[in-house]
Amino acid sequence: MDTLKCFSLVCIILLFTSCDEYYKEDYSFDGIYLREWDSSICPKKIVFEKYAKNSNLKNLIQKDSNFNIEGCNRSKSKFNQRIFTPSTLYSGQINYDIKLIIDDSLQYEITNIKSKLDTTSFTFTLGRKYYIDNRIYSMMVNGHKLDNKDAKNNIWIPTKIGKIIKK
Repeated sequence: MDTLKCFSLVCIILLFTSCDEYYKEDYSFDGIYLREWDSSICPKKIVFEKYAKNSNLKNLIQKDSNFNIEGCNRSKSKFNQRIFTPSTLYSGQINYDIKLIIDDSLQYEITNIKSKLDTTSFTFTLGRKYYIDNRIYSMMVNGHKLDNKDAKNNIWIPTKIGKIIKK
């Protein structure tokens, strides 16, 4: 009888731990976070331009202004950031350069983007869920090398390194 109980317990444990699920999320990024936004002004417009990689931002591929702007109601919070999320997600690994223009007055040139497919897992009682997605590890923004590895599927940029193009 003890052998049957032990065998049943082992089978149940194997059943619950062998239920692994895999999800491939093939989008480039969730959002662009402008950190340390030390202003009460909420941006009204963002222009996202994709350029051919290493073209010195000369060969325009695509231009998009369809972004949701968030974080304006939390300007006094500890995060103090503005979040730009694309209305339509970009798919695939980022193999292009980016120019962001905020309200026709602040510009970010993002080049030398290092990203790769990465796997993260979450453990549940019925096995693990694995997420395979694109992670952005580092980039150059207006000549500043930024480490982005803690941002997971987002692009984090300190607001202060933006180039003022119009006052």
